[in-house]
Formats: sequence, structure tokens, C-alpha cells
Amino acid sequence: MSTPPPLAARVYFAAETGEEQREALTDGLTGLGIVPYSATLGAFRGEALTWLVLVVLPLSGFLQNVGQLLAQDACTALKRVLGGALRRSPAEPPGPAQPLLLEDERSGARVVIEADLPAAAYEQLFALNLAACGGRTLSYDRTRNRWIQD
Repeated sequence: MSTPPPLAARVYFAAETGEEQREALTDGLTGLGIVPYSATLGAFRGEALTWLVLVVLPLSGFLQNVGQLLAQDACTALKRVLGGALRRSPAEPPGPAQPLLLEDERSGARVVIEADLPAAAYEQLFALNLAACGGRTLSYDRTRNRWIQD
């Protein structure tokens, strides 16, 4: 029986994304069995980008693979990889933090990942039914402690 091909992800970085952030994400994705293909975008359809990084991949399959691969440590590993891409270096000017955006290739659902999400957000992320969220954007509501559709 042949092994399935590795998952691939298209990773789009905003022009202001630092090299450390780029390496943290691409190395982290590689470590989780994802083959990242990256590009830098200066603007999106003529508008300024509202996110720092956009990762487009079969998100349900990715979350399932990470969960199986890492079992108990899946949430910690995912938080380390995605949070590492959003960590600011001391040399960066202060300002509002831009999120990382995960987009599911199949459903078009998008998940907004902020740098300081609690562990509970990552635990819930593994249980999300992305097919039911087709084309919508999900963000974590800290007051309700759950993912909501924007």
C-alpha cells in the first residue's frame, strides 16, 4: 500500500513579515509534515493586507494529521508553530498585531489566528466542522471562550 502524498500549503506573507517569522512558520509546517510553497504579497486586489500571513491548505486534513501525529501534544505544537510566525521581534515598531489566517481549500472557511490565543482555542480548533462554515471567517471570542463566525 502506498503512502499518501504529503499535504501542501500555499503560504502568502505580507511584505512586512520578518524573516524570523517566515522561517518559524515554514520550518514549523515542514516539521508537521506539510510542504509549504511561499510568496510575498504587497497588496490584495489593490487593498492593504489586514493579515500578516495567509496559509491556504486542506485545513481539515491538516488538523487531523497533526492530531494523529502528535496526539496529546498537538495543541501545544500547533500553538508553537502558528504563534511563532506571529511573534514580533524587538526591532519591530509598535502597532496593532496582524493575525495569521488559515484558509481551508475545500470549504473556503477561514480561521483567524492571533499570537496570544489560549490553549483552549487550539483544542477547539481540532473539533471544528469547517465544512459547515464554508466561505465564512471564524475568530476566537475570548469572552465566550469559543470560535464564532464573523
